[in-house]
Amino acid sequence: MARRLVLLVALGALASLPAPRGAAAAGVPPAFFGVVSQAGLSNEDFERMQGVVGTLRVGFDWGAVEPRPGETDYASLDAVVGAASEHGIRLLPILSGRPAWLHLGPSGSPVSTTEAAAAWRRFVAGVAARYGPGGEFWRQPGLSRVTPIRLWQIDNEPNFRLYWPHPSPAQYARQLRIAARVLHRLDPGARIALAGLAPVSAGLPTWTFLRRLYRIPGVRRDFDLVALHPYSWTTFQLGYQVRRIRRVMSEFGDGRTPLLISELGVSSGGPVPSAFDLGPRGQARFLTRAFRLLIAQRHRWRIAGVSWFSWQDVSYVEEHCSFCQRSGLVDALGHPKLSWGAYRRLVEKARSASLAP
Repeated sequence: MARRLVLLVALGALASLPAPRGAAAAGVPPAFFGVVSQAGLSNEDFERMQGVVGTLRVGFDWGAVEPRPGETDYASLDAVVGAASEHGIRLLPILSGRPAWLHLGPSGSPVSTTEAAAAWRRFVAGVAARYGPGGEFWRQPGLSRVTPIRLWQIDNEPNFRLYWPHPSPAQYARQLRIAARVLHRLDPGARIALAGLAPVSAGLPTWTFLRRLYRIPGVRRDFDLVALHPYSWTTFQLGYQVRRIRRVMSEFGDGRTPLLISELGVSSGGPVPSAFDLGPRGQARFLTRAFRLLIAQRHRWRIAGVSWFSWQDVSYVEEHCSFCQRSGLVDALGHPKLSWGAYRRLVEKARSASLAP
């Protein structure tokens, strides 16, 4: 998955606040705890996740599914969907991508022309009909679990110029509306999450993009969750971003809508110096403090879930992200890091609290 430019957090290098403690973890649902995959997943990965990771956020890349107009290849998605279901892990698919054959307008929007909009509609309908309730994938023999996808995330970081050369809330609203109509036609109970907005230097600020999106007539009918990628290296910065995006939501009368933290992470160290490289112990410590904060405030901030970026390290250096290479809970060879132990302990504690009389 392509990543972002070096992130710009508005508050700069502020000291971290102490994380909340206590019994706020009571009643945390398993799906609250998620991870994001940035590489292929093995059966060993799924076995390690089982019983710990509740949600796997993974890209459903349009170009990979439809390499040529009208030709579809679902083999790689079938493998991920099937393995996640067999291991009791909920999928959060990101419907995104720009096929090489797609003719885009200057904004980089995948629906900027009539032909592109029709192709986007076809792609969304195809994956929903395959993996949604009653989908073709679930009708094959031999599946021990049938867990159709009911929650879909539409695109990724549309406020970032890496994905949208000219970020456009209006164009994103059009993409969202087309997807929402298709998904609700195929599954009236489908839930839709906005694309996660990230604090990037090359693009629109998260709150600016969201404020402009809310001003588009009718857009509120097309989503059920707002999503945020509040990248930071202190819990002070993390809390600031969540509170500020919550203020924008309240400003438009949407204060009760859930907020999904669909990416959050720091690195255990890497080849490029970055404030997000905290070392193995620092990564585990930040993860613990961040999750404790979000668990403690999850009712007040209406946090629907948190997905750590990422599940695994990668061997390549990402041009657009100074810390993504080693942001994983396991290293590139699949060996667990200290942060995986911290993640697992948080889940176990939350589960024991929710089961307590």
